[in-house]
Amino acid sequence: MIRAQHLARAESPASGYAMVITSIVTLMMFSLLAAALAITNLSKSSTNAYMEGNSTFYASESGLNKRANELRQKFVNYSTPDGTSPGQVAGLIAGIGNISACFDTPDTNDGTDDFACQTLDLDYNHASNLRLTQGADGKSLSTTDASGNVKYTAYTFASDRTIYTDAVRKIPQFQVIPSGQLYAGLNVQEYRYTIYSLATSKQAQDLDAKASTVLEMTFKSRVIPLFQFAAFYEGDLEMTSTSQMNISGRVHTNSNLYSQPTGGGGTPPVDTRLLGTVTVAGRIYNQVVAHDDDRGGATRVLISGDPTDPSNAANIYQNFPAYSTSRTSPLTTTEINLFQGKVLDGAAGATRLDIPQPGFLRKLDKDNKIGEYYGKADLRLEMVPKRAVGNVPFNFTAIKNGGTGGSCATGFDISPNRQGDTLKCTKLNEGQLRSLQQPVMVKVTTDEERARFCRTTMTRNYDPTSSSDSQTLRALQVAIAAQNTPVPSTQLNARLSAGANGNIRSIVTSLGVAMPINQTLNQIAESAGGCFLAPPIQVLGDNTAITASYNWNSSYYDARELRWMGMLQTNIASLTVWNRDGLYVERDNTLTTNDAPTTTQTSAAFNSGSPSSTYDTDGLLFVRALAKATAPTGSFQKLGLGSADTTEGGLVFHATVSDDIDDNGTNNTTIDTTVPSDNIRKYLGNAGSKRQSPYGFAFNGGKDLPGALTLVTDQAIYVQGDYDNFGGDVARLPAAIIGDTITVLSNSCRNDITQMLNCGNSNLNGGNAATTTTVNAAFLSFTDRSTNNTGSASVGTDRYSGALNNYMRMVENWDGTTFNYTGSFVSLGAPQEFSGRYIIGGTTDSYYTIPTRNFNYDPNFNAADRLPPLTPKVIYLQQDTFKRSYK
Repeated sequence: MIRAQHLARAESPASGYAMVITSIVTLMMFSLLAAALAITNLSKSSTNAYMEGNSTFYASESGLNKRANELRQKFVNYSTPDGTSPGQVAGLIAGIGNISACFDTPDTNDGTDDFACQTLDLDYNHASNLRLTQGADGKSLSTTDASGNVKYTAYTFASDRTIYTDAVRKIPQFQVIPSGQLYAGLNVQEYRYTIYSLATSKQAQDLDAKASTVLEMTFKSRVIPLFQFAAFYEGDLEMTSTSQMNISGRVHTNSNLYSQPTGGGGTPPVDTRLLGTVTVAGRIYNQVVAHDDDRGGATRVLISGDPTDPSNAANIYQNFPAYSTSRTSPLTTTEINLFQGKVLDGAAGATRLDIPQPGFLRKLDKDNKIGEYYGKADLRLEMVPKRAVGNVPFNFTAIKNGGTGGSCATGFDISPNRQGDTLKCTKLNEGQLRSLQQPVMVKVTTDEERARFCRTTMTRNYDPTSSSDSQTLRALQVAIAAQNTPVPSTQLNARLSAGANGNIRSIVTSLGVAMPINQTLNQIAESAGGCFLAPPIQVLGDNTAITASYNWNSSYYDARELRWMGMLQTNIASLTVWNRDGLYVERDNTLTTNDAPTTTQTSAAFNSGSPSSTYDTDGLLFVRALAKATAPTGSFQKLGLGSADTTEGGLVFHATVSDDIDDNGTNNTTIDTTVPSDNIRKYLGNAGSKRQSPYGFAFNGGKDLPGALTLVTDQAIYVQGDYDNFGGDVARLPAAIIGDTITVLSNSCRNDITQMLNCGNSNLNGGNAATTTTVNAAFLSFTDRSTNNTGSASVGTDRYSGALNNYMRMVENWDGTTFNYTGSFVSLGAPQEFSGRYIIGGTTDSYYTIPTRNFNYDPNFNAADRLPPLTPKVIYLQQDTFKRSYK
């Protein structure tokens, strides 16, 4: 260029030409320079745009993950998401366009609760030579801090896409998991959600909505009812049956599976047959080290054939490898593949399923959250064992949809997800509580009722039009309900003139009703068409007359636990009849004083029988359903005594022990927080160690149920006699029994006069002979765990759990006796309250002998409408889509 300028100044004819060349070259050079500068700016802009795009993508993804985890946690905590999406229009599903509502002001259209707009602030440090100060569109980014961190914000919201069968109560329809997917064939309640997230480093007011990109994730939260498994274990699942055991449903464990049947040697051989799919989140072993007893049994898996007939000759089985003392390793992938997909371990894709935490059985867990079952219970029994002598040792609360009762607004700890909008809550008063401790009179109006409830010596029914019948029965009811000391069943067989019946006779006389004093109370009632049932609730004791002083230290002795316990026994049949035919006499309602009713109060109860029924208990606990003509003869449903409750699938009965066990206003219990995941309650002043509760709950009279029913307690539960077995398998109702541990007591474990439990008080020594008993109900409890399942060790140094075949505890001599069970076994880990060690049945120091086990999975549970009320659930999340959406 310098040369061109020199030529341009020279005096020559070519000077004009040189000037032109110089100008052209100059223009070309400037053009090249401008092009280079433009390319440099474009490259920087592209780099900035790329960096910003990546950064906002990851920031947006963080927003998605945060919201997805929040929704998931709702299900883990046994609740469901609720609320509205931003800008949502009634009847329409919120979509990608609703994201703009998260940027406008004021924030009046941002949605509510779990679906509302949320912001997530994040920092990102770009490399110093590429630090962004403005975006590709030239607009300023948010200010960087001193360390060069660029501030990003993710704007998120959620959209509910669930298909509800009841949109008001948010009940989703049931789906069947398609074939080819894990847990295919299970019925699940499927919740569907889409989460949207937009991240930017710009201020909200600078966003150009038309140019924005949004990340979108759709997923399903599948809620699987636990009772769809024949056996579901949180911990190790062991099987060591000494008799043929056919498991016809699904089996799952979140840990390891150990199977070593010990019942071989017979013809045909005694095996454990797994007839459904088996999923094991851990590993599978063909031995149980803690119970090293090889007698040739085999574990067989049905590959094809008829699962309803395990002995079908056409069935094809694949066996576990034979037990060997030298093998301690789990089954290999090659061995598991032989089961053709019917058995999966963790390596083959089986996954853990999120279970409810131990506190879900409590009134309040260690975090003071309302327990799932307490918060949604229809009936609540709370033991207050150390109230002063003569006072009622329990509280009872009824919560129902419809009927009579007070407001549930305050003081009842109702779960926010409790279904129904016509709740009525009633805390039973002192008179009602005392009535629950007394024998129940049935006023029979039909031959069917008389055959069901009364002695064969009774020959006539109650005539409600007869003033003589009405006055006789009501006066007798009032006199018994007025007693502060529970009237034992033996006293009903004493004459009215007997000394024990002196107070009853005095009250009847004061009411102006004449009765034959030389007849027993039973005879007087039967002559007017009434008969007595055992008290609905009573304190267990020795089988002598009950006194006003409850000796909780000798209430019930559990030979397995090796300790005495205070026990409340509830008779389900009596409670059901009391809900229709009961009567109470008012007191001053001070539960800490032992006050007898006045003459005025007994007269008021007697005279309210006509025309009003102020002191009758008809419908006090639950609204009764109309009589069902097609129900089994004599059943509660046929007699019009059944429940009309359908919330959560039927009735839920929750029993617990008050934290204030002496009712003095100060808690006597505390939660042991040394193991954060547990909810182990310690009882101050109790000589036993933790996991050694001094209390428990027993239930009997459950052969016929008032309807679909779930019994649940955070203590040990004892179930005596046939349960849900009225009218055979076809007529059985959805039922579940849930407790810290479950002990099954046979039909013979009951005093026929008092109806009190009368077995389990000592080691066998040839006594406590059981009789054939049938239980049809799903079981959920915590079970013992073996302390050694790996390596080799002698039985003497190990603690053996008893395995699945000893899931339910027994304390009787079952030798040669059949225990029929149809239901589902669910174990959620080690007991929180009752940790007594299992001892092999039939040994010199054992407390039971082994029954003939007739165990079956209940196929009714495969249908959503046949599951027990408030069936516990596990959570299974499946992501459907993850994409970048453009508006």
